[in-house]
Amino acid sequence: MNSKILLVIFHPYSLLGGATLSITQLLNKIDKKKYEIVYICLKSDKSLILDKSIKKITINTSRTIFSINGIRKIIDIYSKKNFRKRIFISNQNFANVLCPIILFGNKKFKSILIERNHLDEFKHSNNLTEYVKKNILKTLMKFTYHRTDLIIGNAKKLSDDLKKYLGVNVKTIYSPSNSKEIARLSRKFIPKEFLKNKLRRRILSISRFTKRKDLITLLKAFKVISRENKLVDLILIGYGPEKKNIIKFIRDEKLNQRVFILGKKPNPYPYFLLSNLYVHSSLYEGCPNSIVESLILNLPVISSDCNSGPREILLNGKGGYLYKKSNYKSLLNKMRKYLINQKDLEEKLKLAKKKLNRFEEKNIVKQYEKVFQKL
Repeated sequence: MNSKILLVIFHPYSLLGGATLSITQLLNKIDKKKYEIVYICLKSDKSLILDKSIKKITINTSRTIFSINGIRKIIDIYSKKNFRKRIFISNQNFANVLCPIILFGNKKFKSILIERNHLDEFKHSNNLTEYVKKNILKTLMKFTYHRTDLIIGNAKKLSDDLKKYLGVNVKTIYSPSNSKEIARLSRKFIPKEFLKNKLRRRILSISRFTKRKDLITLLKAFKVISRENKLVDLILIGYGPEKKNIIKFIRDEKLNQRVFILGKKPNPYPYFLLSNLYVHSSLYEGCPNSIVESLILNLPVISSDCNSGPREILLNGKGGYLYKKSNYKSLLNKMRKYLINQKDLEEKLKLAKKKLNRFEEKNIVKQYEKVFQKL
């Protein structure tokens, strides 16, 4: 009998972002002497890094629902092999609802669903089609999630609200961060785009350029700040469908000389070191890695008070400023407050750093391995 536990992970769209980085970081650090890992996706970013011992399988289909038969075939193959235990893990909600179908009739696999976005996700849609799809997905969650063996949320408020909605227990395990590795990467190079200038204040924000990240609210607040203070710049790092709207706003408001869009950066950490303030502007979240990373690199944080992770990471406002989400005037007031008295936010940073151990990679890996052993 094989003494290893088999983990089959389904993460359909493995593109550069928080969800992909969190799951791959976890899998890369899990003890390979105890676990055999199979990673299934439909699409992946070229920068996706998986340990050589992890078997990666790409299913050639454009839609998650069309991947069911392919995944079932993979599951059947591994059902015939000897393992001490077999666990199927789904890592995105639109894939999670398919889990009962994928495992239907297969009693050899236990299942875990990981939820990475608060239910507030379903309050925001770009059009009627997306609104309908999201409401169908939310309804399907109600009927399918209870059929799994364990649900994990990556923030406590997320887990609590999901528990109320579903009527089943949800365990909280935060997303992992490796403080030593982040510090090492931050020193790997010196960005050439910016010269050292102690007089200038640089505001940094890193995200996928989507409407949920609400960068327009940040830009509206910065527009006012830039007119009040000629020594403040804004650095945006990311990519995504909202880039054209962001560029248009910058051009229309004549902010080209003050806002810098740097695009996708596999290693963004050196830019934290040349910045003075981090702003997180999301409409909803799970456990936003970038806030934790900012604190690790001693960068004070202002964040939208969205559900669910920012308030937990920033200790209900004791570890950073929280502003009313999608309200640029609220953000503007917090930015003004920081520029007038930087020491206040720096003291909050010190408090937040004392509680960062709960996000440390080694602790998160231990929590997951404990779950796998007990399931």
